[in-house]
Amino acid sequence: MKYIVRYWFSILSFVIIMIILSLAFHSFEKNTISQQKESLEKALKRGIMQTYALEGRYPASLDELISDYQITYNKQQFIVKYEIVASNIMPSITIIEK
Repeated sequence: MKYIVRYWFSILSFVIIMIILSLAFHSFEKNTISQQKESLEKALKRGIMQTYALEGRYPASLDELISDYQITYNKQQFIVKYEIVASNIMPSITIIEK
């Protein structure tokens, strides 16, 4: 106990530094996931627009879009919903983080 009291400032400093590093890492991780989600959304929309420009139709399914444009994403991290309203209306894309 005497040893801990003697070095309380060092221990307290270490704990504070560890908390700050933990918060910084969490913020960095959240930013990275947000960028991945934004990149995936842009790639999917680009693929939809290219299909429409080249073929005059929108992709019939998410699988078709992903295979035609070799889009990859972390399926454990994101859920992608691809909803077709009508053949002449751009499909809606919803990306949800797990």
